[in-house]
Amino acid sequence: MKKYDLLKVLGITFAIIVLISWVIPAGIYSDGSFTSLEMTNPIGLFDLVNIPLLIFNNFIEFGLLLLAIGGLYGVLNTTGVYSKLVETVTNKWKKNSKKFLIITTVIFSLLSSVIGLNSVIFILMPFFATILLKLGFNKVPTLAATVGGLLIGQIGSTLGSDMWGYTNVIFGSISTEMSMFTLILVRLVLLVVVTALYCLIISKSVKEVKTEVKEETKKTKKASKEKQAEIKEEVKVDIPLYEKKESKKDIFPLVIIFVIMFAILIVGTYKWVYTFNIDVFTTIHEQITEFEINGYPLLTNILGNISSLGEWNNYNIIFVLIAASLIIAWLYSVKFSEAFDGFVKGVKQMLVPAFYAVLSCIIFTAVLSLSANFVYTLVNQFTSGEEFSLMGTIASSAVTSFTYSVFPQPINAFAGFFSELDAGAISVVALIFQTIYGLVMLIAPTSVFLLAGLSYLEVPYKDWMKFIWKFALAVLGIIIVVAFIATTFV
Repeated sequence: MKKYDLLKVLGITFAIIVLISWVIPAGIYSDGSFTSLEMTNPIGLFDLVNIPLLIFNNFIEFGLLLLAIGGLYGVLNTTGVYSKLVETVTNKWKKNSKKFLIITTVIFSLLSSVIGLNSVIFILMPFFATILLKLGFNKVPTLAATVGGLLIGQIGSTLGSDMWGYTNVIFGSISTEMSMFTLILVRLVLLVVVTALYCLIISKSVKEVKTEVKEETKKTKKASKEKQAEIKEEVKVDIPLYEKKESKKDIFPLVIIFVIMFAILIVGTYKWVYTFNIDVFTTIHEQITEFEINGYPLLTNILGNISSLGEWNNYNIIFVLIAASLIIAWLYSVKFSEAFDGFVKGVKQMLVPAFYAVLSCIIFTAVLSLSANFVYTLVNQFTSGEEFSLMGTIASSAVTSFTYSVFPQPINAFAGFFSELDAGAISVVALIFQTIYGLVMLIAPTSVFLLAGLSYLEVPYKDWMKFIWKFALAVLGIIIVVAFIATTFV
């Protein structure tokens, strides 16, 4: 990987956005109407200084989340049990490596579709990536199966609270006919078709490192043993956040802790209230915070400022990851100094991915820094008129997803443009926004988890685009066909 590949891609993307801000007139959307300034509101020299500061102020949570994930795996490595778990799974699937690759893709896609919560699901990425790399797959299919699987699950989001859940709430404020089960069969079909197509492309494009090793070894049969060792070392894949370490301790407690941690994070971050109107956790939280002994809020003061289950954010996830790291170290009798060193080592390995995860929000920060911007003008052009426009909605979804890259901001900022449409058209608009957002995040350099994955596995952006562009075009065609059919029957 070229050392500054992603930085160059982001720099070029940012430069293009700056140029566009000088060319396209800015607009404002307020109180249900669009107002054009009939002049540009460009990004100026002082903005170039302020925007990087605003990025870290507004989106540092993504960086801290990745650092906490790195710290957790750093502690896991100190136990030796994590290595034992990885080796056990790897040995079990060694003869069926391609099947494991497909299973991994399906797992990430289903989790993303059914629960959403990509910040939580990404915690599993280093574990599955390690196994895939040890099975001999190169870095592109490893990225495709894990991060790629996570992102295609967004295209066919079914019950994911961070995708269709948000979509349902925002468009539900426009149309009372919206629900979590609106167009559910259409979304299920999309999930199955897109995931199946994706698995087919992955399985056909797979190139295993062990094949490369064999080919190189054949060419140098007459070479010295030292030379053959050097060749093998050159093609050997460096696995981040993994250290092989022997241990006789049981794997089972580690698996149990991981399952419990994952379950707590799902319960804590899934938006129960506005997805299924389940407010039991909110009620319990209110009872706890209101509990007093002689007027003294004992439980509130002990727990501190903690959100209700179902309202957790990335900072709450970080807290759970640190707590899990401490529990694992204690359970496996790892000295505090060793656990701390392991945590720091893991954090260091995730510094670059964390940096790119935050930096991926540079375009979002740039447009947010402007009181009026060109994106509103473009969306108004695409959606002008009272009639539903399929291609105009797709274009609006693509532009807003690319610039307002943290969901649900694209629909939160631009749903009002579609408020005059009937209920059936509103549901199709909601479907298009969700699917196009998932597709854009699969290819755009403004995608938080894509850039984190590219940096983590050191995959050049160009290599990823070579792998994904045909699939992306195919999915776009599928979305257009599905949306067209949906407009006919709703």
